[in-house]
Amino acid sequence: MLWTSSVAAHMSVGMQQVLLGWISYDISQSIVFVGLIFALRQVPFVIGGMIAGILSDMVDRKFLIIFTSTILAIISLSVATINQSIPFSMAGLSALALLLGAIDSVQLTTRSAYAYQINEHQSALNGIALINLASKVGAISGALVGGFLIAQFNTSVGFYIMGGAYVISATVASQMHRTPRSPSSQQSHAPLTNLISYFLLLKNNKQLQVLFTSCTLTELFGFSYQVLLPVLVAETLEAGGFTLGILNATKHLGGIFSIFMIVSTQTKTGSMKMISLLILGFGIGELMLANSSTLIFMIIAVFTINLISGATDIVHQTLMQSITETDERGKAMGTWVVGVGIGPAGHLEVAYLGKLLSSRIALIINGGILIALAVAISVIQERTKPNSNP
Repeated sequence: MLWTSSVAAHMSVGMQQVLLGWISYDISQSIVFVGLIFALRQVPFVIGGMIAGILSDMVDRKFLIIFTSTILAIISLSVATINQSIPFSMAGLSALALLLGAIDSVQLTTRSAYAYQINEHQSALNGIALINLASKVGAISGALVGGFLIAQFNTSVGFYIMGGAYVISATVASQMHRTPRSPSSQQSHAPLTNLISYFLLLKNNKQLQVLFTSCTLTELFGFSYQVLLPVLVAETLEAGGFTLGILNATKHLGGIFSIFMIVSTQTKTGSMKMISLLILGFGIGELMLANSSTLIFMIIAVFTINLISGATDIVHQTLMQSITETDERGKAMGTWVVGVGIGPAGHLEVAYLGKLLSSRIALIINGGILIALAVAISVIQERTKPNSNP
């Protein structure tokens, strides 16, 4: 039930990305505004994740999933109805992106917490992996459906279908089991104490500092490439929403294959060498996209980028936890969340570069920065090799 509900919810998320990206460029003809919309939708994920963690300890997680799905359905259906007579404005679309991101962040975090809770410790990883797979399957379907609806109908129909998917998600979730709170979840911790210990961990763990830096820079100059997809579709390919949907679906397909790629390595935690190689591939992928002039080459480039970026994300998370003690792993993951939360700045950076120079030059610059980062990590790792564990 959780898997099916998650597929429906992430189908709506996939449609969101296509709809917001297309509408933002259509009403503004500005790369900067497209970047702003993506940034506004992502910003709430850091705070929303923390809020969801608190709420899921206080309120039944099944209820939270149903409640947030219902709210998102109401918002989507309302927007679809209003858009029939009132066109989108920049201010209205910005507010919508922020609102959708805020509620989605609570739902996505709660789904992961629910998946862990309903599984035993031995199978929790498999349970969360299945939820991750559900997110990819749903996002691919949503991207394709969203692009098709834009091309054949209009954005209002897209929002109606998006709302319907959220209704299905809430309906299926209503059949899930309730999750009682554990007594330990009610214990309180002093926020100031946790904050101080977090900074001490980051200060004393040099390898964590390197991983935090590489994670942040990868978010800034790597994952932000998606802002340019609507522009590349419109200007380079001279195509429309359906083509954008294909590229977004390709993006999520690459993410799915990244899971299998990491599993096939049969490594427990990854390594700094693996991080540097993945970031190098990430940069090369952006250079490939910058030099793509046909749809087939763009599909190959986008698939390559997301195959590698998905693996980079997984290895960063795993390594950050492997180099810390058991009671420090939550803080280590908090460091990863901070790095991800800085990502919207990269959306604005690549959008401004695209406007000032061109989308192609922006991708070349960011790809070059990632390649330089990969080299820097390799150099740092080589210099510290005598002090590291074999």
